[in-house]
Amino acid sequence: MQRKRSPARQPEKSKPPAQKRAPQAPVASPAPADVRRTELVQAAFDLIAERGLEELRTRDIAAKVGINISTLHYYFDTKESLIAAVVDHMTELFRTVRAPLADGATALEELRQLFATQLYRRRQQPGLEVVVQEMMLRARRDEKVRARLELMLLGWNAYVESVIMRGVREGDFARDIDAKAAAAIVTSYTIGNNLQHGVRPTGFPYQAAYELLISSLARR
Repeated sequence: MQRKRSPARQPEKSKPPAQKRAPQAPVASPAPADVRRTELVQAAFDLIAERGLEELRTRDIAAKVGINISTLHYYFDTKESLIAAVVDHMTELFRTVRAPLADGATALEELRQLFATQLYRRRQQPGLEVVVQEMMLRARRDEKVRARLELMLLGWNAYVESVIMRGVREGDFARDIDAKAAAAIVTSYTIGNNLQHGVRPTGFPYQAAYELLISSLARR
């Protein structure tokens, strides 16, 4: 009787190497509330500087930040509240973006630094003057904006007045000068200069005008 041969064992097929799973991009965590608010305020500030307040649209602000309108309203329930936050941001820039002032500067040098700061801001924050002008116009019909701007102007005038008073004490300025009125003239000149610069940036005699203003305050 013939013995059955067992079938030949087939060689095992080698398994293809396991494919590595492509690393997945990390899921971006939601931005903290204060960061998102800052982004929205900056976006609104930039759009106002570029197009003016009349053309400001919340959908454009949201698109610039990369969110939808409903998310924007989570942080700012109304367009007015966002505009008020822009005024606060503008005021902070106005307060902090300043030309360097040497330690131990005299009152006269500090007053000159105020005018130098105007040119400095135009280089560092070119949209700031436009936003200030837009907000000053809106303040005529918006109580929130007016209240915030009033605080800014009161602080600015008080600061300039203190510089002039120090100049009177140090002998830089005339002793009979009315410091409050002089401060009002200085700040009003700066605002008017901004307006004229916006219309004719190369034709306004900036240097000669402020030199004349300073000389009118000087001790005789």
